Amino acid sequence: MRIKSLIVMVTLFISLFSMETFAQNDDGYGFGVRGGFGIDPDQLVVGAQFTLGQKAGIALVVPSIDLGFFDNVTSFTFNGDFLFQLKVEDSGFSLYGGGGPTLAFYDFEGGSQWEFGITLVAGTRLPINLAQGTNLELRLGIGDIPDFRLLFVVNL
Repeated sequence: MRIKSLIVMVTLFISLFSMETFAQNDDGYGFGVRGGFGIDPDQLVVGAQFTLGQKAGIALVVPSIDLGFFDNVTSFTFNGDFLFQLKVEDSGFSLYGGGGPTLAFYDFEGGSQWEFGITLVAGTRLPINLAQGTNLELRLGIGDIPDFRLLFVVNL
């Protein structure tokens, strides 16, 4: 079960990563890949996100999926974030924060389980010219979902 789940998620991730139709356009819609680490469970995390919103506005809807490895469990989290951003004019730098619901699936040696919680998000868009921009994001979980994640996001 664990290997099959891993193969399906990696295939989905690679398929989404290679889709040029998700390239960010002037309306603020875009696709990004993310990676980092988490605590409780202690995991290496990879994922993907899709940004919905206007670049000129302050509110964004950013659904994402993350896959966590190690700590004797594989975790899949499905996030529905609502983010508000504060841009610094002519710098490429912005701060954002918000949160949203998170549905987590844990696959471990003795079985599996679904959990639900709320995630608080804080981050910054860094003025590094990789693809369409990069973010550094902190995620804090409330409920039986991952407690802490620090992710680096590259928007394609």
